[in-house]
Amino acid sequence: MVSWAAEPAIPELKKLKVYVIERADRPGVFVIKRLIEIGSDENVGKVWVEGDNEASTDSREWGWIPETELRARVIFRFKRATSKRGPK
Repeated sequence: MVSWAAEPAIPELKKLKVYVIERADRPGVFVIKRLIEIGSDENVGKVWVEGDNEASTDSREWGWIPETELRARVIFRFKRATSKRGPK
C-alpha cells in the first residue's frame, strides 16, 4: 500500500511538484497529479496538471483547471511494509 504525506497550506505553486487535487465536479474524490504549467494571459488563475501515467485522466482530458482545485502539495510518498509471514 502506498500512502502520501501532504502539506495542506500551499505557500506558492511550483512547476513539476506533485499536488492533491479535488475537482469541483467530483467533490470528495482526491487525485494526485504533477503541476506542469501555471497559467498566464488567458489562463490566469488556472493550472495544467498531468499524472505520471500517460493513460491517466488529467488536463490532457480536462484542459486548464482552476488553482482553487489544488488542495495540498505532496511532500513525500511512502510504501507501508507488508508482512510476508501471514496471519498469526
